[in-house]
Amino acid sequence: MTQVLDYFRKRKEDDPRFYYNFKLGEGKKVLSLFWSDGNSRRMYELYGDCVSFDTTYKTNRYNLPFAPFVGVTGHGHTCLFACAIIQNETAECFTWLFQEFLHCMGNKSPKTIITDQCLSMATSIPQVFPKTVHRNCFFHIRKKCDEKCGRSFATKANLHAEVSDILCNSLTIEEFEYLWQDMVQKYDVGHIKYFNAMWKNRAKFVPVYFKKDFFPFLHSTARSEGTNSVFKDNVGSTYSVISFLGEYQRITKDIEEKEREQDSITRTTTPDYWVKSEIEYQAGRMYNRQIFYKFQRQLGFTAKLHVDEIIKNERYEVYKTRMLAENDFRSRRFVVLVNLPIEDFSCICCKFQKDGILCSHILRVLVNLNISELPAKYFIERWKPQDRKVVRDKQYNVPLELTEKNRHLRFTLLTKRLVDIASEGSRDNERYLLVVKEAIQIEAKLDAISTAQEEADKQKKNGIRQRTYVLM
Repeated sequence: MTQVLDYFRKRKEDDPRFYYNFKLGEGKKVLSLFWSDGNSRRMYELYGDCVSFDTTYKTNRYNLPFAPFVGVTGHGHTCLFACAIIQNETAECFTWLFQEFLHCMGNKSPKTIITDQCLSMATSIPQVFPKTVHRNCFFHIRKKCDEKCGRSFATKANLHAEVSDILCNSLTIEEFEYLWQDMVQKYDVGHIKYFNAMWKNRAKFVPVYFKKDFFPFLHSTARSEGTNSVFKDNVGSTYSVISFLGEYQRITKDIEEKEREQDSITRTTTPDYWVKSEIEYQAGRMYNRQIFYKFQRQLGFTAKLHVDEIIKNERYEVYKTRMLAENDFRSRRFVVLVNLPIEDFSCICCKFQKDGILCSHILRVLVNLNISELPAKYFIERWKPQDRKVVRDKQYNVPLELTEKNRHLRFTLLTKRLVDIASEGSRDNERYLLVVKEAIQIEAKLDAISTAQEEADKQKKNGIRQRTYVLM
């Protein structure tokens, strides 16, 4: 832990926004630790609306859960917001961790969070993030369903296909609940415990209950598990906690480089256009490249859809062609509402609310109405190209955050400015006395700052010597 503390101190010197904290137990034993660097915190400021959190990977040497906070960048890639190594998976431990995360991120709570079915998390999240929408991982529950209900699926024809259709494709809560109850009676599976458990917890994992909440391209904690696997591939079972810190630093640098690369691709290259319509060209200008390709797939799918006008310029129904619908368990019609005076379009599938891009059903109606350009409100800021230039002092053009890399630049700029002042001050006696007087006052202030910093460092060192850290 002495090495960990030294590492944290050095990172803090190089990166003023680096944050860390320990949870101490009896005898000042370290029970848990949490950390995040400046780039991760900047990522959270931009993309902290949705968080994926999972603790499935444990470090074998300490047998402690590893807990990364993961998000989705503006290019649709995975990013790290923070990491922790925690004592256990109790509600008390998670409460401490979430409070540290909230404090680190300037008390900005995520709008949505997705986790596994851990009951301790389910207890802690509403306490620390009362306004955050919490859902469970859909993939894990589906996987358990296949395992626990395998015999029923094997003996009852079409049961598995119908369960999948109801879970994945229901358009409204009413439709899901009606079809599920009908399925239970139809196949006589009311006695199966796991089906009953799924019904009881349906509002915590079934996608239709979260279709209006922002979970961009997420139904599971796969992004968290992917991050865990990266750590697992590069940090062995006998490695120390320092290895995790180093791996975290490497991963965040890779993420930053990947974002810059995608920024450059978006800024300097032209995407491949399929449909070559005005809407496609507009989206190519407005979206980051990877998001544009997701939008492009929706636009391309419009060729496979038909549209019926129910009420002119107000209500439309969109559905698959007959040939494509034959592959579906049951056919569905998607209701699209239109308000042309205010350029408002909404679909029953709510893809725009969930993912932040328009669905193929709305795009099909727009094609039918000969609307060739999307209103600006349907290009949300999150998916647009971001200006990632270093924040600089506008007057002196110096980076505001002090790092080892820009200290030389600061020194050069200060030297030039002081030489100019000295040259000006030497011209006559009055200017000379004024400059000398100002210089003496500045020197006194700098000495006072240095003395205060030395005293603070001394107190820190004395405090550290009195503490002995033992990692449980």
